[in-house]
Amino acid sequence: MTFLEAINTLLSVIGEAPVSSLSDTESNTISDAALASRTLREVDRDVQAEGWQFNTDSAVVLQRDSKQQFPLPGNTLRASFSPNRYADCQFVVRGRRVYDRRTQSYAIDSDTLTVDQMVTQLEWDDLPHAAQQYITIRAARIYSDRFINSNVIYTYTSQDEQYARSQLIRAEEESLSNNLLWGNDRGMGQGIGYIPAAGQMYRSN
Repeated sequence: MTFLEAINTLLSVIGEAPVSSLSDTESNTISDAALASRTLREVDRDVQAEGWQFNTDSAVVLQRDSKQQFPLPGNTLRASFSPNRYADCQFVVRGRRVYDRRTQSYAIDSDTLTVDQMVTQLEWDDLPHAAQQYITIRAARIYSDRFINSNVIYTYTSQDEQYARSQLIRAEEESLSNNLLWGNDRGMGQGIGYIPAAGQMYRSN
């Protein structure tokens, strides 16, 4: 599914005609197509920020810049640092930089830092189909609710959204090779429920 096809899906939900190119969403910023595009991008970012196996990297090494700080890539949505690796520090993300809460400073006395788990926003074409489908349907529900406010449309697309999310979770779990012996790749016991990707660091090979 292309981004244009996804926009046209949103437009079809409210009964509007499809657009032929992405430029149609930019020529008039208050058109239905432009509003659909902005809603789709908003939902795309929110869903990816949950952190899935397809956009979560482990052990990412950051380099210090000339200001003795550690900037993050522009497409970073979330980054976490292991307390086992940095027991004497309390690294968190503030803005696009790493901040040490212990020293209350962005300046960190180290040449490199290793991010335990980094969630990044991928381009639309790099997303798997299940993710594109879920994002599109969720965006369609939000779009119709914001601009049409029809209970009939909301109920229909809400059901589709639940199904699409279940398909995305199924694809996510299949890609992680869960096993009865070593359990969940998140280090979680059975029955706790599903949490989007936090990497495979807990699995014993």
